[in-house]
Amino acid sequence: MFPKPSLLYNRFVKLIEENHQEITEQFLNNLLRNPDTAAYGRLDRSAVYESSDRIYRDLSRWIARDFPKEKIRERYMKVGRERRGQGIPYSQVQKALVLQKRHLWLFVMDKLYNDLTSYKEAIDLNNRVVLYFDRATHFMLQGYEESGRGGL
Repeated sequence: MFPKPSLLYNRFVKLIEENHQEITEQFLNNLLRNPDTAAYGRLDRSAVYESSDRIYRDLSRWIARDFPKEKIRERYMKVGRERRGQGIPYSQVQKALVLQKRHLWLFVMDKLYNDLTSYKEAIDLNNRVVLYFDRATHFMLQGYEESGRGGL
């Protein structure tokens, strides 16, 4: 479905691997101050940090083809169940992932903006990242819903 990783993919993965803590901090500061995600302020900051940081680390593995779709399903079903158990509203769970993706792209655009790679490679990479976050959102919300029905 997607082409083999290119130089741009490799640079993207390296950028995340080397900077995931910085990206996570920027995201977390926004998440905890954003009125649309106010419920996250009730959670333990270090636990939210670790969960958020793991998303970026998992994403870099997904881009590198080292994180199968089933792992995304398992991971985000669990996150969805946890967020429901923590009393985070459905809309705020989804907004958190939107913010996380936004902070990733803001960071990447700042660092790779002048990259001379082809337009097609950039689109392919964007599509791969979007697919990861779309799957994460779907499975997280599915886990959220299941926990409300007495599921897993």
